[in-house]
Amino acid sequence: HPFTLLDWSIVHNGEISSYGINKRYLEMYGYKLTLLTDTEVAAYMLDLLIRRHGLDIPTACAALAAPFWKKIDAMEPGEREALTALRLTYGSALLNGPFSILFGHSKGLVGINDRIKLRPLVAASKGDMVYMASEESAIRAICPSPEKVWAPRAGNPVIVELED
Repeated sequence: HPFTLLDWSIVHNGEISSYGINKRYLEMYGYKLTLLTDTEVAAYMLDLLIRRHGLDIPTACAALAAPFWKKIDAMEPGEREALTALRLTYGSALLNGPFSILFGHSKGLVGINDRIKLRPLVAASKGDMVYMASEESAIRAICPSPEKVWAPRAGNPVIVELED
């Protein structure tokens, strides 16, 4: 499901089952979703959160794949208050279902998966290169001997920023 919007290029593996509520939320802000795909919802949601609302990428990712309330309740007070406010403000932006998403932009690449890791996301690095895919074998086809390979925790983004 590739999709491009302005500066965002997005691919994802899986299904965003919250498509209906996410679509209605975006329509409240004037977005017109015409392709009826869950990748389109993810692209417009990123646009809304980052470009229009001015959130940084880590905060936007925390809204898209927010921790469960039980995990938020166990956090230190400052972090708990921030994530509670984020979930209350952007509850309809939360993406549910089994997914992993890669989105590239002119300043970098981001990978994130659903908050229970129903779809795989693997990252690897070698030197100053970072690779992400749904399967490690796809990374090894391009980089046979990475220095580091890891599977990010559920809902935790891998954010790569290009140097200026």
